[in-house]
Amino acid sequence: MGREIAIQQPQLPAFSMGDIEKVATAIARGGLFGSKDPYAVLTLCMLAHAEGQHPAVVFRDYDLIQGKPAKKAEAMLRDFIGSGGKVTWNRLDDECAEAVFSHPQGGEVTINWTLARATKAGLGGKDMWKKYPRQMLRSRVVSEGVRTVCPNATSGLYVPEEVRDFAPDTTPSDTPPTPAAKRARDLKPERTAIEAKPDPKRAKAEDWLAWLRDEIGNAGGEVDAVRTIFDEAGPTLTKLAKEYPDLHAEAMKLAPSPDAQPGLALGEETVGQKKGAEIKAQLESAEDAEAVETIIADADKHRDAFDEATLTSLEIAFDQARKRFETAEGVE
Repeated sequence: MGREIAIQQPQLPAFSMGDIEKVATAIARGGLFGSKDPYAVLTLCMLAHAEGQHPAVVFRDYDLIQGKPAKKAEAMLRDFIGSGGKVTWNRLDDECAEAVFSHPQGGEVTINWTLARATKAGLGGKDMWKKYPRQMLRSRVVSEGVRTVCPNATSGLYVPEEVRDFAPDTTPSDTPPTPAAKRARDLKPERTAIEAKPDPKRAKAEDWLAWLRDEIGNAGGEVDAVRTIFDEAGPTLTKLAKEYPDLHAEAMKLAPSPDAQPGLALGEETVGQKKGAEIKAQLESAEDAEAVETIIADADKHRDAFDEATLTSLEIAFDQARKRFETAEGVE
């Protein structure tokens, strides 16, 4: 008898169409993820709502690339794993990305993308492929793998990296062209006692901030790549700080912290932090005082890999482990 997989249906938030429209309009006016078209943002908010999510998750999970919706690779992978899928990475570097995707209802498949394949497809010479080949290859693998064994996790969309590489659609159509949607800043605001005059320079600065967010997203959150982006954006950030301090503050929220480790993704643990967590787990499972001292002696060999915070937390863990067995011996 086969194992049945129970799929839990999402519980929709209590949002009316009017509520969703208000959220979409606020997002578009803020330009927080690259689009000021309230109708395009509304479409993504409705998609999020239909999948049982709060409309505001469009910031986290989706992008609008030249007016086309896209679902981020991280969001696809998260939904895939959340639905019971598994992924094992065989290789991930600037030349090749290969992973095995498996799902109880979709089987198993191995997907690989190489830089040679991307170049043959006319992609390798593009700017983002030159700057971040590993991230671009990874996104292609995630999209193809998830789409193959668990298409529901893609929400029927492609990743932003794929959408950017799509050639313009030149196929003739009998459908009349849709009138161009108005941008959020072109919509007439509600009349107030004092009408605010439009500021073209601020609108341009907001567009640049949206571009910055997009570039950081394309960099995959890697500390060294994000720092390079901020280094190149230095003159613009200086000017932004003088003219629009609020936008400058928003931009600096995206910068990596001074103690972020190069070569890692933002928020990723260092080797020392991971080793520290392993040592704490070993201490918790130690069966006697002798085992504790062996673990502590081994940890001392890796002292140079630990940062100050990890060392402090380990010292506390050492003391607690020793006291645990001292107390036990006293009771005996």
